[in-house]
Amino acid sequence: MKQELYLKSRPKKILFSETIQKRLRDKAIKKIKSKLLPNSKIIKLILIGSSVKNSFGKYAPPGFRGSLYSDFDFIVFVKDDYNLPKWLKKEPSAKPFLEDKFNLAYRNKKFINNKHDVEVFFIKEKSCKNKRFITLAEKVGIPMSSNSKHKYIIIYKK
Repeated sequence: MKQELYLKSRPKKILFSETIQKRLRDKAIKKIKSKLLPNSKIIKLILIGSSVKNSFGKYAPPGFRGSLYSDFDFIVFVKDDYNLPKWLKKEPSAKPFLEDKFNLAYRNKKFINNKHDVEVFFIKEKSCKNKRFITLAEKVGIPMSSNSKHKYIIIYKK
């Protein structure tokens, strides 16, 4: 798949110390909560990716996806009538699903310390009931159940 080749072409990354990774992760969690919560239409908010796997750091030039630094990857499970926030911009390159209606990925550049982007992927409640979607989501690294093999941190749960 074209997307997988793109992801595998990342430059080498120098990892930050665990202390720095934790400090940045805590800062990102606090900021995303302040931007998204409280909101009765948010069901659950989780963090995935390099900041959870302790592989967060700085890429060798030219960087990856327009940044020299790892980004924070949040998954937000929302009610079907949730209105997407205006402070996020649609991420055209984040298309893990063949059906575009499922590709609700958004980005905010330099979200933390004017260096680290945040990518926020929204999953509507009706998608959580779609077995095909669940299978596809797990295949692309999105944890859809508590027994998922993918590592994640629950930030908020209704």
